[in-house]
Amino acid sequence: MNHRNSSPLSGRRDTGISLIVVLVALLIIGFAAVALLRSSDTGTLVAGNVAFKKAALAAGDAGTETAITWLGNNAAGGALFADDAANGYFATTADACDLTGSRTPGDTSDDVKWGAVDPGVNCNLDARTLVNPAGVPAGYTVSYVINRVCNAAGDSNSVFAADGITPMVCSTLGAGASEGSTRGGASYGNVPLTGESQTYYRITTRIDGPRNTVRYVQALMVL
Repeated sequence: MNHRNSSPLSGRRDTGISLIVVLVALLIIGFAAVALLRSSDTGTLVAGNVAFKKAALAAGDAGTETAITWLGNNAAGGALFADDAANGYFATTADACDLTGSRTPGDTSDDVKWGAVDPGVNCNLDARTLVNPAGVPAGYTVSYVINRVCNAAGDSNSVFAADGITPMVCSTLGAGASEGSTRGGASYGNVPLTGESQTYYRITTRIDGPRNTVRYVQALMVL
C-alpha cells in the first residue's frame, strides 16, 4: 500500500502565492475605486460649473433689461447725444475698447472698467454696476456699458457731429415703410420723408459669479 506524504514546504509555497494574488487583486480594486471616485468628482464639478454659467446668463438678463429701461427713459430730447458715464452710457462705439477682454487678452490698456479694475488708457469706459438688482442670485455682480453706434457725440440725425466739423455717421434703421437695413446715417442722407431714422445702441453686460465665473452678454436696440 502506497502512502503519499505532502511536503510542508509545498504547502507554504501555495499559501504564499495565494497571498500575492489576493494582494494584487486588492491593489487593482483599490485603483478602480479611486478612478471611479475621481470620475464622480469630475462629473459633479462639471455639473456645478454648468449650473453657475446658466445662473450667470440668467443674471445677465437683469443688466440688459435695466439698460433698455434706462435708454427708453432718456430717449426724448438730447440726453443721448453725449456721454453719461455715471449711468454707463457713451455716445460713440468706442472702437478702441476691448469690451470683453477677448480681442487683446494680453493687453489691458484697452479694457473697460468692470468693477474695481481701472480702465485702460486707450478706452476710458466706466461700466455701471447694479446694486441688488431684482432676479439676480446672491454672489453675482452685474455691470453694463451702453454704446451708441455712432462715430462721434451729437445728434445722430444731423449732418455734422457736436463739434460742427466731423461728419456724423451712425448705424441706423430707416423710419420709412420700405426701410429695413442698417446704414451710415447722415453720410447716406437716409432720413426718410416719414420721419427720423432710428439709431442702434449696443448693450454689453458682464456677470461675475462664484468660482471665478465670468460671462458677457451683448444686445442691440434701436431708438
